[in-house]
Amino acid sequence: MSIKYNFFGKDCIIDRSLANRAGLTLALIEKNFLTKVLFVNQIHGSEVVVVDAVEKIHGDQDLPKADAIVTNLPNILIGVITADCAPILFCDEEENIIAAAHAGWRGAKMGVIAATVAEMKKLGAKNIKAIIGPMIQQRSYQVSQEFLDDFLAEDEGNKKFFVNGVSVDKYQFDLPGYVVKKLCEAGIEKIENLGVDTYENEEEFFSFRRSAHRFEKDCGRNVSVIGIC
Repeated sequence: MSIKYNFFGKDCIIDRSLANRAGLTLALIEKNFLTKVLFVNQIHGSEVVVVDAVEKIHGDQDLPKADAIVTNLPNILIGVITADCAPILFCDEEENIIAAAHAGWRGAKMGVIAATVAEMKKLGAKNIKAIIGPMIQQRSYQVSQEFLDDFLAEDEGNKKFFVNGVSVDKYQFDLPGYVVKKLCEAGIEKIENLGVDTYENEEEFFSFRRSAHRFEKDCGRNVSVIGIC
C-alpha cells in the first residue's frame, strides 16, 4: 500500500454543493486515482468524521457536517473543497492513516487541526506529516481591526501574523503561518507548506476573495484528495 494525494484547482471543475462530480472523476482518472471520494458537509467548525470501518462509509447524498475526515481504510479517497481556506492533508505512511481537513480562520481557531490529529492518534498514528495546499497568502488577505483584536484576545502572540494593510485600520493576515502554529501545537513536526496563493494564481486556482472583489456571483472550488492505494 502507498499513500497518494493531489491538490486540484481549475483543472477540475466541481460545484460547491458537490452535486456535479463529473469533472472531478475525469481529473482523477487522468492521474490514475481511484474515483470514489468521501467528502463532508463543511461548516467552518472543528468536527471530525472518522471512517475506520466499511460500514461507516457514507453516501454522497447525506454528507456528515464536519470539516475534516480521518480514515485507515484502503481503496477510497477522502477530500475537502476550498476556495482560499487551507486544505491540509495528513498522513502516517507507516501506519497507513490519513486525514483531510478544511481550515479557514474560524476552523483553525476553533481547533479543527488539533481535533484531526487527535483522531488520527486514536487510530494508532505516531509519525504524522502535514501538507498545506494552495490557499490565500498574507499579501492577498486584508482584514479589519476587529479581526485583529479577536486574534489578539486569543493570544497576544498572534500579533506576529499581522502586518499593516494598505489603509488605516486594515491589516494583512498570515493564515498559513497561523495554520502552521496550530499544527505545531498539535505536535506535528513534519510540515510541508506549498506556499501557493489562490488569490494571485488566477489561471490555476479558484479564489472566493478574488471573485468577491470582482462582484462575481460565485467562484469554483479547489479540491484536495488523499488515499491509501
